[in-house]
Amino acid sequence: MNGSNPKQPKFTPPAQGKRRRVVKLGTPWALITTLFVVYILIGLLLSMPEPPFWVWITSLIAIPLLIFGCNRPLNISGKRDFGWILAYLGALLMAVTLAVAVNYIGSDQSFETVRFFTAIAALAGLTLGVVILTGIAAIVGTAAGRRLLSQGGYARSMTVLMSTCFFGICLGGLIGLAVTTLN
Repeated sequence: MNGSNPKQPKFTPPAQGKRRRVVKLGTPWALITTLFVVYILIGLLLSMPEPPFWVWITSLIAIPLLIFGCNRPLNISGKRDFGWILAYLGALLMAVTLAVAVNYIGSDQSFETVRFFTAIAALAGLTLGVVILTGIAAIVGTAAGRRLLSQGGYARSMTVLMSTCFFGICLGGLIGLAVTTLN
């Protein structure tokens, strides 16, 4: 060493980096509860105006079509996915079923006492409400299915969704049956 002192790099403390927290997603209870409430409303609509019994059969067919159509496993590349047909068919069947059930609201009133434009406006409002309710059921079911699918397997998420929908519609039907029986 000949006495030359090479320049030492300045010591800089390591930057205080932000630690990333691993966020563990829990069960989407808010979405599942919302889906349950939506299907309770659907059950009430199917039971309160006392529509024909076959609306229950078509709604019980529409639920799995809608759930399985909106929550499909990831596509395999090179394969065509026709699962969207299930979603559309389920939504269409649910909307038609609810429209038929809602048609029985006020069926004990005479059509002669209702004005034409009032009847058309009521029909349009009820039909729009049925479409919105079906859309909410599809959107919330899809969101809950995606969150459940990211946490666990496909079978588990479909079981949770299907049981939530079926228990909700049955509870709504029982509440509607109790109300119409007590009146």
